[in-house]
Amino acid sequence: MPNLKNSIISEILNNLNYGDFCREDFTTDFPGGSSTLAKLVFSSMPKYEFEIEEHVTGGNRFAVALMQPETERKKVIRTIESPGDYRNDEYHTHINISDAVDRITNCVRNIREDLIHSKDAVRTTIDDITSEFQSSINENIDNPEQYFQDQEKIDLIAKLDELQKRVESLEAEMGIDPKQAKVIETAIEKSKVDVDLYPKGVWYKTAGTKLMKLFKEALKTKEGREIASDIIKRLIS
Repeated sequence: MPNLKNSIISEILNNLNYGDFCREDFTTDFPGGSSTLAKLVFSSMPKYEFEIEEHVTGGNRFAVALMQPETERKKVIRTIESPGDYRNDEYHTHINISDAVDRITNCVRNIREDLIHSKDAVRTTIDDITSEFQSSINENIDNPEQYFQDQEKIDLIAKLDELQKRVESLEAEMGIDPKQAKVIETAIEKSKVDVDLYPKGVWYKTAGTKLMKLFKEALKTKEGREIASDIIKRLIS
């Protein structure tokens, strides 16, 4: 027989009907004879789970040996949540079972948010093309901590002008979306202004990486990515 009353179990199941999900999206277990009161697992991705348990706090088996008064042992309700509000795994202590049950909607919302942002999270490492480009800056740019001289500015802006013309031709040749082409052109114009603001090394890495990112988003094929890499590398040639 489950530890929890039927009314509490019913409330838990109802709380799973929140947002984009429903109770059928979760595997539920309500053990008996255990400190675990409820365990809910998101069936589509079992790493997401929510558990309610009775947890004993206080008490220290070393207190006697240290001649210190032992703190009072106390049983509390605790939830174990994956994902939590900001960590992948969180523990929350509650005064009563109702507060613990109320955390279920938070957990369901956190699951949704984590799934939505998973695509961004896997992009935290720099891809090979961008990494190669940034390494080439370190190898090919002399005195990266210095600012551009007048002639260097003229030469660089001329390359950026050529880059803008290339965007126009790629819009026809590769079928770049006009909106994406406009974003790239705006970034190129911004890069021209930044020539006066940043040291050479900083400009190449920030402006170059930004343009590389925009070109890769616009040219999604492998061929497109290679074209993007070649285009941006011309800035430092």
